[in-house]
Amino acid sequence: MSERTVTDSAGRAWVCTPVVAPSGSSSQGRDVSLSCVTATVESPVSIMVGWQWESMAAPGLARLLTTASPVPKQ
Repeated sequence: MSERTVTDSAGRAWVCTPVVAPSGSSSQGRDVSLSCVTATVESPVSIMVGWQWESMAAPGLARLLTTASPVPKQ
């Protein structure tokens, strides 16, 4: 599995990696849980996306992260 970096409207660079699915399950057609981290948020943010998340538009993925993320640490 791969990782992807996107930048949200606040300028935060997020690195997202898929959460590993149980072995033996097909990934095609199944939603994927992503764990995303950035320097200004203490805990990873988890979001659920479609199985073709790697080809998803970067602004759309960034918008999902902005919606799901807590307030940045000071």
